[in-house]
Amino acid sequence: MTAADFEARYRDDPDPWGYETSRYERDKYDATLAACGPGPFPRALELGSSIGVLSARLAPRCRQLTTLDAAATAVATARRRLADQSHVTPLLGAVPDDIPSGPYDLVLASEILYYLEPDALAATFARIEHETVSGARLVAVHWRPIGPERPFSAAEIHRRLRALAWLSAVEQRSTDNYLLDVLVRR
Repeated sequence: MTAADFEARYRDDPDPWGYETSRYERDKYDATLAACGPGPFPRALELGSSIGVLSARLAPRCRQLTTLDAAATAVATARRRLADQSHVTPLLGAVPDDIPSGPYDLVLASEILYYLEPDALAATFARIEHETVSGARLVAVHWRPIGPERPFSAAEIHRRLRALAWLSAVEQRSTDNYLLDVLVRR
């Protein structure tokens, strides 16, 4: 899916994946936040932040949180949702080209990496490596079913993450529905 495809979905439905109402999303967010840890994180980055539902729950654990999404309608919704949290900056931009400079202590990638083409995925890994501090947590969570709009499966993304020499896998909280890995920057 392209940024235009995501934008079209958000224009058709302000919450196309049910982030505000889905039990699956709520349970996944609970597990994701537990995997992130209590914080406080000096600087955190959330990739593919959508309408900011998870961002709003992550924000209290961060001194500074930057979120990034490529769909303008989603970012506008996130900005409204997070307007009262001055330490959160929702940005419009694409992964990896618009990942802002760190350094970051936490990077959260929830259901985003498997949408990237191979070159963009490799560039994203390199950018995360460059923008994180030693000991930074990378939390990755992806829905297991394979979709024709995604170049990679969740299993392939998580296998590639665990194979990166600059990361150490420290925890897995996967279910039948999603893969969730916690990795730490060496």
